[in-house]
This record gives sequence, structure tokens and C-alpha cells, in this order.
Amino acid sequence: MTGPESGGRPVPPLAIGVIGAGRHAAALAEHQAPLADVRIARWAASPGAADLSAIRELATRIEAPFDRDWDAVARDPELRAVLVLSEAAGASVAAEAALGAGKVVFAAVPAATRAEEVNRLAGAAGGGRGVLLAGGTIRHSPAGREALRLIGSEELGPLHSLFASVKLPVGSNGERPAAAPRPVLEDAGWDLLDFVVAATAAQPVRVHAHIDALFGSGVPDTAVCIIRFDNDLIATIEVARCLPPSIAAAADGEVEIEVIGGRDTVRLEPGATAVRIHRTGTALRPWLDAPVISMLDDLAAASRGGQGAAAPPDGVTEVRRVVELMDAIRVAAGRPPA
Repeated sequence: MTGPESGGRPVPPLAIGVIGAGRHAAALAEHQAPLADVRIARWAASPGAADLSAIRELATRIEAPFDRDWDAVARDPELRAVLVLSEAAGASVAAEAALGAGKVVFAAVPAATRAEEVNRLAGAAGGGRGVLLAGGTIRHSPAGREALRLIGSEELGPLHSLFASVKLPVGSNGERPAAAPRPVLEDAGWDLLDFVVAATAAQPVRVHAHIDALFGSGVPDTAVCIIRFDNDLIATIEVARCLPPSIAAAADGEVEIEVIGGRDTVRLEPGATAVRIHRTGTALRPWLDAPVISMLDDLAAASRGGQGAAAPPDGVTEVRRVVELMDAIRVAAGRPPA
């Protein structure tokens, strides 16, 4: 990499810290191509160190130093940026510490699940002059990024409707197979809401939601939400653990997105891992990187930005909008936040 900040000379990879072994960690360790702009200098366990053994395995695989002291990584003066991959509760704590230390922080969705957590992140970013970036699997998939590019360029025209659905196998529990089942909206809904927030700056004015246990899990395994925004966009969100065990499904489930605008429509399946090529025969060609690689790209770009560079997105506001939308759904479904 070369650039103005180096006078045209190659710029060494950006040294970053990683905290946690959540859902994106394995994809990061298994990435086969070089990470051109970043170097994982330290990889630490999440607050509480429950994932230390997983960190040890993943970091060893890519020959990165690892330890249990997440706070030391969050405050390491040699690291300009930190990627937080912890589960929800640990992610908020780790991101808050790194922001307070003035880091550029990318926290995978959900970076916060309650309004008070967002407030602490905002306070830490303001006090430490840190920068928060956040985003989920769908937004950072190649398909999701292309859809958001089309929306941002107004190629679709004014947005009329957005449909987002994820179907998971019955009995699944995200990345926590040994844990007690959680309501499916709390497991799989965050990525969908993150995509909706990225697709429109409009504010929700009415939310209808129904959450129920329909597939024998004993906990809410189905959620259907209809959200009307102040620009007349209607977003429909469906989340369910409904696929029979006999159907092979990716860890993130079967995801479908459809965005209808005044001029065009885009339909995507962000989890597709190959494109079908028709020539003399039919073959599948792998074509995408995992979303965590896109997250690293955004982290590196925000960390390296100098004079004239575009200001990084306001991640605190984005996280706040996602949490507020989730809270509105909880209230509409008669399940207000604790």
C-alpha cells in the first residue's frame, strides 16, 4: 500500500488489536488471503475470559500473540485500532474501554443492546476522542454492500419497501449451541435491523410486531415486524427458527433481502458463497470474503484517514438507532426491555 501519508512509499500494515471470539472470529482466522492493510498484533479474550481457549486456538492458527488481558489490548498505546468480536455484553464493555483510550473501534453488531450501553459508548467516545464504527453480517457482505451502494446512488429511486428475512434451523442458538435458547429476535434480528438503519436515514413512526413460540422450542422462535418510516418506507422483518434439521443451513441461516424503489428493485441472498458460471458446463466459483474482512477494511480506512479524508461514519448514532428500533419492536410486541 502506498499513499500521501507515506510520500508514495509503501505503508506498513496497520497494527490492530482484536478482542473476543464471537461469531466472526473463526472467519477471520480462516481467511486464506493476506490482510494487506492490517496486521493482528494482539488478540485477547473477552471480558471475563470465557472464550480464552477459543482465542488461544484461533490466534495460534494465524501466529498472532494472544492473552486474557482484554483491557491491556484496549488501552495499548502501540495500537491505533481495535476490532471487537465479543458477544453482546462483553462487546459493549470492551468497546467502551477502547474508545476511552482514543482508539478507532469497530464493534460487530450488536455493539450494544440497551440504551444505557449506547450512552456509555457515547460518553467514552467523547471523553477519549475515540471513533466507533459498527455493522453487521448483512451490511458487510458483498451483496449487502452492493445493495447499499445502489440505494445510496439513488439508482433504485425513492424507496417504497424493504423486506428482510432470516430463517434458522429449529433448535439452533446462533453460536451458542450449549447455552439456553434465547428469543430468536435477540439472536438474529440485530443484523437485519442494522441493514435497515444503513438503508434509510428516515425515522420510524409506527411499529407493529408479533413474537411467539411456534416451533416447539419453548421460547419465542418467531418474530414478524412491520415498520413504517416518516418517508413512507415500509420495512418488513421476519425472523424464525423454522428450518427442519434435515436442511443444511449456514450458521447465519437463510437470509433474503428485497428492496423495492420507484425505478428498480434489488433482491439478494447475502449468505451465497459462490456464483454459478454457464459456459461449456456449469460450475460454482467462490467469490466473496467473509463480512469480517469488510469490517477490517473499514477499520483500516478510518484509522489511516488524514487530511482531506472523509469523516468516518457516526457509529454511535447508528448503534443508537438500531437499539431504539429494537426497543420499539419489543414494546410493540408487548415485551418491553428489562
